[in-house]
Amino acid sequence: MNFYFNLVLNSLLDLKMKFCSCCGEKKSVFIDLGNQPYANKYPLLNNLQKEFLNNLTILICENCFSCSTKSIAPRDEMFEEYFYLSSVNKELVSHFDDLAKMIPKESNVLDIGSNDGILLKPLIEKGINAIGIDPSANVGELANKKGLKTIIGFFDEKNTKKIINEYGRFDYVIASSIFTHVEDPNSFISNLVEILEDDGTFILEIEYIRNIVSNIEFERFYFDRPFYYSIKGIQKIFEKYNLFIQKIEEINPHGGSLRFYISKLKKTSDKIEELIKSESNFFKSNLNNKFQKLARNEADKLKKFLKNAKNEGKKVIGFGCPARFSTITNFANIDSELLPFVIDDSPIKQGKLSPGKHIPIVSRNFLKDFEPDVIMVFAYEYFNSIYEFTSQFSAEHFKPIPLTKLD
Repeated sequence: MNFYFNLVLNSLLDLKMKFCSCCGEKKSVFIDLGNQPYANKYPLLNNLQKEFLNNLTILICENCFSCSTKSIAPRDEMFEEYFYLSSVNKELVSHFDDLAKMIPKESNVLDIGSNDGILLKPLIEKGINAIGIDPSANVGELANKKGLKTIIGFFDEKNTKKIINEYGRFDYVIASSIFTHVEDPNSFISNLVEILEDDGTFILEIEYIRNIVSNIEFERFYFDRPFYYSIKGIQKIFEKYNLFIQKIEEINPHGGSLRFYISKLKKTSDKIEELIKSESNFFKSNLNNKFQKLARNEADKLKKFLKNAKNEGKKVIGFGCPARFSTITNFANIDSELLPFVIDDSPIKQGKLSPGKHIPIVSRNFLKDFEPDVIMVFAYEYFNSIYEFTSQFSAEHFKPIPLTKLD
């Protein structure tokens, strides 16, 4: 009985994913990235048999150009134990320090997906009443141990009611780089309407799908994020709940993101409509399997480069093991034969293996007795701070996708 129930349920979910959650229009295949693991699950050598692996196909809406994974991987399993810590990145710390400065001192703030408290810390230090909510128990508890009030759980209806009962409604609700992770964005927005003051502001930061495509950053796609939004998509899905974009800013994190200021105040902006028109023109010229071919070409180019380096006797390392490391190495079929190890500064990743291809993850101290000839910088948006350390080695630095020499 359960087998047939799950079969019907999965069929309904697959049907649902064929239509855009933002505007309801039909979606088509944008890129097939082959079999992929969870990008933020780092296995141990003795626990490889339990690793999730499934086909990762990205669909694109033919109307608003928002993207999504063809199927949604289980959220509970994915966030049960999570290995992403925001605060290990100096540039992100600076980004959230600057964001905290923008929030008025007398505000009540809820940070959704607060991770290890990277935004809560500067808000509380400023004297702002701020709490966070995050589904990852191990990461949220790190924040709580630092005195940064974090509710462990998803931003669902149950927790929304609990938060309102205990803390009231909020002047500012902030969601940075987490809305793309949300399994049911419509439920998320419905809960947001309930918890946001009538004159409150929702600050949303997302990786912008146009930047992903224009920079050929196929590595930004992984199961952890089932949705990838366009400006038109954000406009459509929020307006269904009488929430309206007031302003959009370009910001630096994650290779180029957008910050939306959204509220219950209805007003139009010619600038936003101009951005949507430009966005539409861009995507109409980038469909028809073009992105798939570009991604395959870049993956093959990277693998060929690593093979040649090995044949020439060069010592190659990776630096940074973010989620995109998993997408790149699995799509390009790069393992420890071509990339013997990767350095990452997160202590909860060190000593583990990369997802899927099982490349050892080590600390930067490992380089004390290792003189690399080539450093492949996977966390390339943090290159400046990485280079402060790696400049002591006479090594060439490269961004992997598209393969580019870094100076």
